[in-house]
Amino acid sequence: MRTLSSRISQLTESQTVALTSLLESMKREGKDVISLGAGEPDFATPYAIQQAATHAIQKGNTKYTAVSGIYELRQAISNWINNEYSVIYSPENIVVTSGAKHAIYQSIIAICDPGDEIIVPIPYWVSYPAQIELAGGVVKTITPQTMDLKITAEQIDQAITAKTKAIILNSPCNPSGVVYSKPELEAIARVIKRNGIYVISDEIYDKIIFDALEYSSMTYFADVRDQLIYVNGVSKSFAMTGWRIGFLAANSQIVSAVKKYQGHSTTHPTTISQVAALEAYRGDQSFHREMVAAFQQRRDYVMQRLSTIKKTGCVFPRGAFYAFPDLSLYYNKNMGIKSSLELCYYLLEQFGVGLVPGQAFGMDTHVRLSFATSLDVLKIAFDRIESGLKSLAP
Repeated sequence: MRTLSSRISQLTESQTVALTSLLESMKREGKDVISLGAGEPDFATPYAIQQAATHAIQKGNTKYTAVSGIYELRQAISNWINNEYSVIYSPENIVVTSGAKHAIYQSIIAICDPGDEIIVPIPYWVSYPAQIELAGGVVKTITPQTMDLKITAEQIDQAITAKTKAIILNSPCNPSGVVYSKPELEAIARVIKRNGIYVISDEIYDKIIFDALEYSSMTYFADVRDQLIYVNGVSKSFAMTGWRIGFLAANSQIVSAVKKYQGHSTTHPTTISQVAALEAYRGDQSFHREMVAAFQQRRDYVMQRLSTIKKTGCVFPRGAFYAFPDLSLYYNKNMGIKSSLELCYYLLEQFGVGLVPGQAFGMDTHVRLSFATSLDVLKIAFDRIESGLKSLAP
């Protein structure tokens, strides 16, 4: 029998998916397990959005659309970007995709030739390196030098070579929850402009910001807008992860390339989901306030509990719905636990709580936990985490 392609054979399974599979298997066996691994809001999609999808089906709005998405949706996204950030992208400069993940992958495919380097700050979202490698690119990571887990403009400047094609930025960051300030992004923008590279700005968590912090978008910096591929979507901000609608906004050359690729892969995102996303961008935006208020309350609880656990450090999340504590001082070689992956398996199998290993995000000293669940569940989960870590203490 002939072998699989080398690109697929060398691709590793997402560790988040592998641990989730084990957790679900344990649940089916009737075991009492709690997952703090979820990368999605625990809120229901707003009712008006659900109704828009239902009406689309009833009216027979189930046919093909344009490759780049229905025009009304692209116009609504254009208006939304302008309302949020006072930046104008025409509908012709927007491509609707099957989730923000697909927008990022297609952006990489559009700009990356084999051997091209793409800079990825650590900690990174799990799929960035795999997507770069699938495109034949080379992943070039940058490790933060400070406790705030942010990389600097100077680090980026030093990392750029003749082979560098782009950098991927993610603010708020999954997994750390850190949010880059306007001065920090402005300094990064100057480096990007001077070196002529692309920047893929993944801003999928832009509406989940805490402490009345003013959010800054890469779209603010006009000097690099022609080098910017701006990525967003409805998954996190409207609790629509399963609807699979994202988008990218970019210059006409990038848009043309992405449309060409999308036309030969998915053709376009699901029609019904596009209609639902249209309601999301056109409709009442107050849903965000309720969701963010709940997440901030949970964030505060999580950070309070972490502060009471000895030998644990954690950057303070200012956005998204994750905490990313350093638990490496609890690795116990005598018990066979030498990595974040082994620690997560131990806590899941022995104490019934599921976390995501930092190894998946490029930082094996840390673990990611999601607070996209109720306070009652978080309380039980942290009791189990504390018990599990105490069992490992020397």
